[in-house]
Amino acid sequence: MVWGRWFISVLLFCVSFSGFSQANGGGWVIDRDQKPDSPLLRQGKAIANTSEEDKAYQAITTAFQQATKTYQNNIRQHWPHAEVSGKTRWVAYSEDWSSKRVVDFEKNHIEISVENPFMNQRIDFAVLSKTVRGELAALLGTSVKGALDSDPVQKAVNETVNSFAKLQNTLEVERAEPEGLVLGELFASTAPTSREIEKKAQMLLKNASIRYQVLSASLAALPLGTNKKITYTIPLPDNRLRKKVREYAPVVKKNSERFALSADVVMAIIHTESHFNPLARSRIPAFGLMQIVPRTAGRDAAKKLYKKSKLLSARYLYNPSRNIEAGAAYLNVLYYNYLKGIKNPESRLYYAIAAYNGGASNSARAFINKASFTKALPVINNMTPDQVLKALMTKLPQRETREYVGKVLKRRNYYKRV
Repeated sequence: MVWGRWFISVLLFCVSFSGFSQANGGGWVIDRDQKPDSPLLRQGKAIANTSEEDKAYQAITTAFQQATKTYQNNIRQHWPHAEVSGKTRWVAYSEDWSSKRVVDFEKNHIEISVENPFMNQRIDFAVLSKTVRGELAALLGTSVKGALDSDPVQKAVNETVNSFAKLQNTLEVERAEPEGLVLGELFASTAPTSREIEKKAQMLLKNASIRYQVLSASLAALPLGTNKKITYTIPLPDNRLRKKVREYAPVVKKNSERFALSADVVMAIIHTESHFNPLARSRIPAFGLMQIVPRTAGRDAAKKLYKKSKLLSARYLYNPSRNIEAGAAYLNVLYYNYLKGIKNPESRLYYAIAAYNGGASNSARAFINKASFTKALPVINNMTPDQVLKALMTKLPQRETREYVGKVLKRRNYYKRV
């Protein structure tokens, strides 16, 4: 199906498009992951000319980093690896730290890790499977709101946000609670019963595989007593991703049309950024489906949406509709305003995709070995679109961004056919 209109006339993977007008531009766009220039700001110190918005951002970032560090220190007391939630993996621990629950949205499986209760004796897999089934049912019954409310890092961020809530003109906070289960797409009903959840857990567990949490050597060379952790890897249905795409398609289509974008590109960016993980976050920090950084991309999106500078809170960005709207607004500003100097629309698209991940200035390094978009512009305009694409995919210093461009374009080609 075809969603919206994009800003290119020729693209490597598709036919030509025409007949749409350029949307109004937004404000100046800075790199999504760019840090404030002042060392004082980086250290979280308030200075006289720091805006209330900047103070709020610095406080939120500091709270996020400190809470993450504290949380990981607590995890290390019980687990060998202090894994926390990220862009494509939602990670939660039981209150007594005896179990670890993970949804890997990229690999499309669940991991349930538990302590081995059969140390120095033969494992009773029937008893173990019953324990894992209970943990799996608890995971399947977890709502997005419940996951956020129980997350120590998000709690710290929310408390900091609340302290700035009086700055209504500065901080945009989402008041509506997130709806649905983290893996709600697995159920026919939006509110499955406990029996339906237990039945789903039992069905999924039939295809599980087991691995042991050992630190070294092979399993065969180790005595049974060293296997302190056991992990069940549980595949999720192959059609789960298609259901998520259908769920978000109306919001993507609406905002793509609103901001003169192509829905297949927006969907490909969501897929690449978070793999449709509603709890996605990264260490920058960035939040939500399209991984919006409040201080940079979020600020540009807010100027486009609200006609004034605002700081979008994590709670705001965990709302899928809000996040997609903000991501589409930022892409509009990026393409139609900041990168408007790139004459060829196809070349501009490629550069916009790279800039969304690695920053507009940093992406210039593929052309002039310097983080300066202005100085790279003449070089880019003297190249064909294919040459621009090749440079972005081979000469960018960040491997992540090089691969990111190819992934988005490949997935865009897929979503054009959906």
